[in-house]
Amino acid sequence: MSVSETALTPTMQTTRFRLLGVLPLLFFLARVVEYVYVAKTPEQILWSCHVSNLMLAIGIFLANPFLIRISAFWQILGLPPWIVDMVMSGLITPISIFTHLGGCLVAFVALWRVRAKLWSWVPSLIYFLILQQITRLLTEPTIYTNVNVAHFAYGPWKDLFSSYWKYLLVNTAILAVGMLIIDYALSKLFPLKKTKGALV
Repeated sequence: MSVSETALTPTMQTTRFRLLGVLPLLFFLARVVEYVYVAKTPEQILWSCHVSNLMLAIGIFLANPFLIRISAFWQILGLPPWIVDMVMSGLITPISIFTHLGGCLVAFVALWRVRAKLWSWVPSLIYFLILQQITRLLTEPTIYTNVNVAHFAYGPWKDLFSSYWKYLLVNTAILAVGMLIIDYALSKLFPLKKTKGALV
């Protein structure tokens, strides 16, 4: 029998689970205040990890496994570049730690409740590509506003591509491979549970 998302609903619609969505919403709002009102760099809120905190909050509030799974991918994928950036720049703030580590932790808790589903990497990749192009339209192509690597690759990778579209193709291919691996790992960590006549 096919996977029944509705079978997840009774568990997910508990008040406690919905209240969990307050955390990623607060993480997102904290970043809005920091970027828009303090640092005066509003374009930075478009980073996928921040937008995904908002999506995670909405997904939990609505008890929507689809949104939760997509946002979880980008909470996980956002950690390595964030760590590298912290090491290279030396800029470590409490808000940054809470929003990245906290968002990832909430995503794992939410996945534990809704479970992972194979092929979730496909809509997750599509979501990022759309966000990346929106970011490209709304930001300037500078080193400080290259949010979601929407304009060019960072570091030594920048000079490897003669055109943006070649870079986009390679970047998307690398992302797809990484997301496929994460998709498989999550399906093992949080497999859909079998019950009498349905998977939940």
